[in-house]
Amino acid sequence: MIYRDDIAGLMQDYRLKGYCCSQIVTDIGLKAMDKENPDMVEASAGLCFGLNCGKLCGALSAAVQILFLHDPEEATMSSAQHLTDWFEETCGSTECEDILEGDPINKIEKCPNIVEAVINEMLDLMEFYD
Repeated sequence: MIYRDDIAGLMQDYRLKGYCCSQIVTDIGLKAMDKENPDMVEASAGLCFGLNCGKLCGALSAAVQILFLHDPEEATMSSAQHLTDWFEETCGSTECEDILEGDPINKIEKCPNIVEAVINEMLDLMEFYD
């Protein structure tokens, strides 16, 4: 089980282990469902940094995959769309390249806050559709 108050500390621990945004979201999402899947967390590295080419944000894509794991029917019907709409409204785009505005320093300044916000929104949706 995961507690909201633990998220910031967990994120710091994950970053110290070398985890990227999508791996953090994936592992916390799994923990929220009382699941573990190290292979899935490892494979989630492929979503990092916008699919490793500045495209779709890895935190967003990892959260959508967790929503589908949690409740595939609800994710198809609404929760994935809700999360994506919320993300685009909050961040201005779903693309890493746009969010980072061509400045690598923004990975340090923007991404941790975005990842934490995505995790909280994902957990809200998981609780709502539970």
